[in-house]
Amino acid sequence: MSKKVQKTVYFDPDVWKAIEDKMKMSKNNNHSVVVNDGMRYAMFPEYRNDRDADLVKLYNQFSASLAQHRKKTARDLAFIQEMVLKSMFTFFEHYSEVPEGEKDARKIQANARLDRFMEDVMRNIGELKPLSDREEKD
Repeated sequence: MSKKVQKTVYFDPDVWKAIEDKMKMSKNNNHSVVVNDGMRYAMFPEYRNDRDADLVKLYNQFSASLAQHRKKTARDLAFIQEMVLKSMFTFFEHYSEVPEGEKDARKIQANARLDRFMEDVMRNIGELKPLSDREEKD
């Protein structure tokens, strides 16, 4: 083991607080060990590799989770799009255009039916589950 070198170093107050916090967290009472550890981490990349590996692992987990979420969202959106398009096709296939004289009455009725539908959706929204979750359980 090489001979230790003793020097006087002055720390900024915020750096000193960080050193003390690190000492409390690691339950280490030796200032030299904590300062040397910090300096090695800052100056020598080989001392960072194990810590960087944890960050890379965490990043990979987030990336995989995000990719899975994107896949489920894209599948759900494609399903919703197909459902809306089929509903509109069926509507246009079976219902004729509304005559001019009946448009106002039908708009009033449509608004009332839409309000009832939205109230029902909002009342039961707590029980709704994403389609992707339903698929996985089946």
